[in-house]
Amino acid sequence: MNESALLALFAALCYGIAPVFEKIGLQQAAPLAAVFVRAAITTLLTGVLLITRSEVQPLVGWGSKTWLAIIASGVVGVLLAQVFYFAALRGGDVGSVAPIAGSYPLFACLLAAILLGEKLTPGRVFGTVLVFLGILLLS
Repeated sequence: MNESALLALFAALCYGIAPVFEKIGLQQAAPLAAVFVRAAITTLLTGVLLITRSEVQPLVGWGSKTWLAIIASGVVGVLLAQVFYFAALRGGDVGSVAPIAGSYPLFACLLAAILLGEKLTPGRVFGTVLVFLGILLLS
């Protein structure tokens, strides 16, 4: 297994653990308040990592396209996605909500093909169909 696949597996493990804590926290917290606290803490911790790993300097050289892409990613992929996800999680079961929310590869593959010109290989199409079928079975 290459390093990228291993890191993706660790990310999946973290994404799998998080909904359990989120569901517990959302028993009392409103979704937007929970998103705020989560964002504040992760921003603080990310800042500490950024400084301790000496990765602050490259930020200065970013172009406007990079800044806009990263900001758009934060608004869509963090803020909006988390608000919708937390609201769904507060009212639904982790076992149903998490797989549906985790279906984002379906959208990512399609949008990457349309906007970035990435190839939709037979393996990617088949894998995406399997993800979709898995979501249908779990929901």
